[in-house]
Amino acid sequence: MKTIIIARSIMHALGGTNTIFGRGNITIYPATTSEEILNIHGKQRADLIITEDSLPLMGAARLCAIIRGDALLKKVSIVVICNVSKGSLVRWREAGANDVISRPVDAAELFSKISELLVIPQRKDLRVSMQASVKSQNKKGSFPADSRNISIAGMLLETDQIFQNGDRLDCAFKIGHSEIVVECMVTRTDAGSTGKRRYGVKFLNFDTKALIIIDQFIKLQAKR
Repeated sequence: MKTIIIARSIMHALGGTNTIFGRGNITIYPATTSEEILNIHGKQRADLIITEDSLPLMGAARLCAIIRGDALLKKVSIVVICNVSKGSLVRWREAGANDVISRPVDAAELFSKISELLVIPQRKDLRVSMQASVKSQNKKGSFPADSRNISIAGMLLETDQIFQNGDRLDCAFKIGHSEIVVECMVTRTDAGSTGKRRYGVKFLNFDTKALIIIDQFIKLQAKR
């Protein structure tokens, strides 16, 4: 069982307990202020704290300093949501945060970071075939593709088209009655067993609704 304390504003923006937060092996404690986060952590000894830089009353910097200065409280990962600028990652890590995520929050990025810090499997080996339409931002036209191994972070595509690492793609696929349209980036290429090319793609900048649909789809498939 993992325990997360999260600023209430962040949890609401990500769809509350309907996403990764609703998994049975995670206990969530929403908090409105930094003082409340500190109080809950003192009682529950959380595994992860997700807060905002300007959360009242003391703010994240002071919160990090107090936690890292206490031998009983310091064994926790801390992610700070803030307006990321040059050098901000270094400053926040010096303050005691493990990582920072830019505002507005990219849900896929945050959930991927949660999985990384808590060592939660993202079910990347879920083998589900779906038809996808792929449009390269560097090529004209749309191309058919098979989608496999979908997770909240990305998926595997099979297609006859040739792409390179770093290429940006607009992928459209259906889950149930919902059409998901998401920008992706190619992060891995290899030859498929069927003669088609295989591409590992990372999801970029898709909305919370789409993330919830994908997460619920993964849960349903995993039960079968």
